[in-house]
Amino acid sequence: MKNKITLTIILTSLFVLLTGALTAHAACTGHLDGASGDTISGWAWDPEDPQKEVSVTLTIKNAADSAVVRSLTVNACESFSHLADAGIGTGNYGFSANAALSALPDGVYLAEASGNGDRLPNALVLEKSGASVKTISASGVRSLGAFTTTAYCPCYTCSEGWGRSTSTGAVAAARHTIAVDPRVIPYGSRVLVGGVVYTAEDRGGGVKGNHIDIFFDTHAETRQYGTRTMEVLLLQ
Repeated sequence: MKNKITLTIILTSLFVLLTGALTAHAACTGHLDGASGDTISGWAWDPEDPQKEVSVTLTIKNAADSAVVRSLTVNACESFSHLADAGIGTGNYGFSANAALSALPDGVYLAEASGNGDRLPNALVLEKSGASVKTISASGVRSLGAFTTTAYCPCYTCSEGWGRSTSTGAVAAARHTIAVDPRVIPYGSRVLVGGVVYTAEDRGGGVKGNHIDIFFDTHAETRQYGTRTMEVLLLQ
């Protein structure tokens, strides 16, 4: 009798597992297209239920500290002709969300979205400056992990006579130029560090591995910055 009960339990478990596998639902997918004024647009759909409207949750974070500054939900039901042209169902899967971006303080922000709880594959990197909001990247970001970050300036002590000249030929600029180990971060890469987007344009003798040297205009600023451990996000 015990063996029969055990066999029944095993068969029941297998039935539940197989049924779950057969009824597993494909994840919603889509894309965040960009920002224009206060509006962020994109699309989301459920390939296995193309007639159903997808509920999109849009989250905007301050890139400097990852604090959520906006969270809103919209339905993806607008007609986007380029979706239909691409063979994506009826094409009625677009959304335009008023995120009141113009009311945010100046800075860099990350916009992420999910459709019916499934994370959309890309993110937006947005820069707010005055009344202008521009999309820096629509492909998203990838964490490179924690780096040691230091600071340098055009003075002889920091640059050994190179001033604002860099190893790539670019003119170093504050809030723009960083020195890297090009084996770790290739020249020309754009990275997000502490809410600022930098470009890898230089290298230094002491910059090796997971180490970034950030360019400042004055030596006083380099002393104030010191040495910090920061997460580095690669703009893709």
